This record gives sequence, C-alpha cells and structure tokens, in this order.
Amino acid sequence: MTMTINVKDSFADQVMAFLKTLPKDAVEVESSRPWYADEVKRRVEEYKSGKMETYPLDQDFWDSMDKRIDEMDSH
Repeated sequence: MTMTINVKDSFADQVMAFLKTLPKDAVEVESSRPWYADEVKRRVEEYKSGKMETYPLDQDFWDSMDKRIDEMDSH
C-alpha cells in the first residue's frame, strides 16, 4: 500500500523517531524537497556558469534609496 502523509514541521522529529521504531522493511521514507528547490538549483547553476546577468549595487544606489526613504518619511 502506498500512502502520502503530510507532517507539520514542528512534529517532524517525533514522526521520524516513531518510524524508526518500526521494522526496517515496513516503511520507505522519501524525503520531500521544497517546491522551489529545483528553481534555486537552476539559478545557482546559471550564476556559476556566468550566463546570469547581474547588476552591481554601488554606493550611489544606496544613497538614492536613502534619499527616497527620507522623502517618504517627510510626508
């Protein structure tokens, strides 16, 4: 029988401890990956390959952001 059980993160350790008490051939646990794992991996590889376009944020950028924030605070 195949069954899917969703376990809240806060109970994951307790569930895993319980599963370890069962006979070894009783349960197969497939670790799930977050939905974004493949996307993160793809972007990391793209960055490492040098194909990803990046834009350096220099001090002028941060100065302009500070100015905008100050302007918003003054209103």
